[in-house]
This record gives sequence, structure tokens and C-alpha cells, in this order.
Amino acid sequence: MIQGIQHFSANTNTKKVKDTTISNEGKSSQKQYNDPLTQWPVRGLAYTNEIGAAISEIAPKTGLLLWIPALLYFGADIYDKYKNDQNSFDPSAKRGTKRAIFQLLASVILPTAAVKVGQKIASVMGLMSKKGLALQTQEELHRFTIDYIKQNKLRNYADKHEEYYSKFAEKLANHIDETKKESKFKNTAKHIINWLFNREQPEAVTIPTSDKITKFTKANIEQIFKIRDQLVNNIKPEEFSDKLFKKFKQVEREFLSTAGYCGDAKEDAAKHVIKMFQEKQIFRNKMLKTIGGFVVLGLMVKPIDKFVELFVIDKFVEPGLTMLANKQVKEFKQKNMGA
Repeated sequence: MIQGIQHFSANTNTKKVKDTTISNEGKSSQKQYNDPLTQWPVRGLAYTNEIGAAISEIAPKTGLLLWIPALLYFGADIYDKYKNDQNSFDPSAKRGTKRAIFQLLASVILPTAAVKVGQKIASVMGLMSKKGLALQTQEELHRFTIDYIKQNKLRNYADKHEEYYSKFAEKLANHIDETKKESKFKNTAKHIINWLFNREQPEAVTIPTSDKITKFTKANIEQIFKIRDQLVNNIKPEEFSDKLFKKFKQVEREFLSTAGYCGDAKEDAAKHVIKMFQEKQIFRNKMLKTIGGFVVLGLMVKPIDKFVELFVIDKFVEPGLTMLANKQVKEFKQKNMGA
């Protein structure tokens, strides 16, 4: 988790509380209180949710699973601070409440928000590239292209690129119009969930101007046909890695060895790896956003800690809980003791 995780009655994770005891010889000795939840490897569990949030762009399922150990850790920490005052048993609802608020803000809400902000900043930086589109917009356009390729045979348009693009552009325009309409009826909660858990965001294609989308998609379609022409002629495209070209050859062999297969193995293999190439462009953009999330999280870790400790807890939560406790005690006395 973040530094300063052991605040309040448990103190910070770098500060140790000393208890003085008297030995049999009458000499005083000191022992240090070490919170077991701050010791490694247990303490490492507190970092998993932040890692999960940061990698959710490239591995959403793993990112979600990484919240489980962190939430278990938070629950154990909150219960421990409620039950114990350092190394002595002394249940305190006030202490437990403070710890719960601290963990909620400093361990969950604010670090996750920092990661998402970093990812969005990285995405927007795509506007400064030659493509002139945010990374999220590029992703959605690549997804649309993959779906379109699935529904059409590239070989039917080998010498009719303009016709292919004209139909593609018409389909994309309809998709953008429908997405705009659907976005108006999508409630705020769904927008937030999509933002938090990095679900596909088709509305990203509705933001840029049409000329930028036209330029991007036209260049992408031309590249696809160039790659297709090279593959069917057994030429390795310059955009392909050796691994991806070998995959093309492997898929072609698999088609040829499939019983009952009567298609064009080379064409079908080319189509298969072209879709893979498009998916790699999506993954590349997601990786850039992931890096952005890690960068902002790293910069904001200490400020978040200090803000929650010194501002939220000390200035608002602590006084509020003290006032509430005093009020409850006063009401109890008036009701039961006539004070």
C-alpha cells in the first residue's frame, strides 16, 4: 500500500512504540511494539489493489483479482486497530472508524483515481502524435476495424480499395451516430463503471473531428491491404515481427491440414494475422496508458498519504468522532443518570 499506512493509535509503519517493563533484577528494559501487519511479506498484500488498478488496462481480469488480497488486508487492519491499542486488548469503535476511513481514502479511492487520471493523461497525449487521436479513440477504431474485417473478405477488394473504404466509412459513420444516441441514455453510474474497470468505451469515437477519423482509418485500411498483398505473396511485411510472420505460416499450415477444409488457406491465414496485428495496436496503446497510470500513482503516493493523514483525518474525522462521542455520552447521562 502507501507509506504511512500505520497511522493513528497504531502509529506510522516507521515509528515504533516503546513499552517499559521492570525486570527481576529491578532494572528497566524496553521492548518495541512491531505491528505484524506492517511486516513483510504480509504488508505486501496492501499493494495489490494499486497494482491491479494500474494493470487493469492490459489485464482486466487479473487487475480485478488483485483487489481481493488488498481488501482482505484492509479488513484485517481495520479490525486489528478496532480491537487492539498497539499490543494491548482495548476495543475502540472510534479507532476502528478512523482506520476504516483512512484505508478507504488513502488505499482505495484516491490511489485508484490517481491511476485512472494517469491513464487518461497518457491517452490524451496521443493527440500530440501524428495520428492526432487519443489512444482510447484509436483503440475503439481498431476494434471496429477488426469487426469489419470479420464480416468481409479482403480478397474481394484486392483491387478495389476505395470501394472497400467507402463501405467501411459508411458503416463507421452509422456506428458513430448510433453510439452518440446510446451515450445520451447511458446513466452516470454506467459511465463511472466503464471508466473504473476499463471496459470498452465506444463513445470515444464520437469525440474527435471526422477529418481526423477519416485520415486515421484510411491510412489503417491502406496498411491492411498492403500487408495482405505481401502475405499472399509470401513476403514478410515490414510492420510484422518475425514471430507474427511465423504465426502466419503456422496458421496457413493448420488450415491446410484441417480435414474437410476447402477455403483459401493463405487468404484465411492472412486475414487471421491481420486481425492479430490490429489487436497488437490496441495492446500497445493499453500499455502506454498503463505506464501513465504507474507514473502518476508513483508521484501521488506520498501526497495522498499526507493529505489523508494530516488534513482529512486530523482536521475533520478526529474532531468529528470526538464531538460525536461526547454528544453520545452526554445524551446517555441525561437519559439514564438525570445529569
